[in-house]
Amino acid sequence: MKDKKTILKNQVEGFLKKEQLFKDEEYKRLEKLYLAKARKNFTVASLMNNISDKEELRKMLHLASDFEMYDWVIIVSYYSMYTSALSALAKLGFKSKSHAATIAVLELNYSNQLNINGKYLDVEDIHKLKKAYTLSEQLIIKLMETKTKREIAQYDATLGITKEIARTALNDADEFITKIEEILV
Repeated sequence: MKDKKTILKNQVEGFLKKEQLFKDEEYKRLEKLYLAKARKNFTVASLMNNISDKEELRKMLHLASDFEMYDWVIIVSYYSMYTSALSALAKLGFKSKSHAATIAVLELNYSNQLNINGKYLDVEDIHKLKKAYTLSEQLIIKLMETKTKREIAQYDATLGITKEIARTALNDADEFITKIEEILV
């Protein structure tokens, strides 16, 4: 059986061939731009969470007292994590058009199990990104499915979305982005 590093190298090569991943030193200039965008996205997720949590903010914004957007907190939290992951790839000269390709490059180059340069992501950090992606993807699929079924959307689109899940996604995003910032410094 092949070792994890060899498997990941083969996956990365496959993503390069399929043009889901690109390698060019020119992409290194995107590192700081992606990181700034990740923090901006995180700020948006935090704002949405605060509006959902705080009655006084909803009043000030003339929103319904029961207005909440925890589903979008989760989605934007994921995108903030993903954008910070793109920053880590850019540092290596990669640009990704695939979640799976991004994860493979992160694991190959930054995983604490494979990396020897002292700056790495714990396996748990990479799992946080995967978990956020899965949750975000489920929400997006659910939203797309319910777009044409308005009645179902009213009753079913947010049943599984809770303040706690949104808060966990937000905390995971903050920890993940902070870890990427530490690695890239």
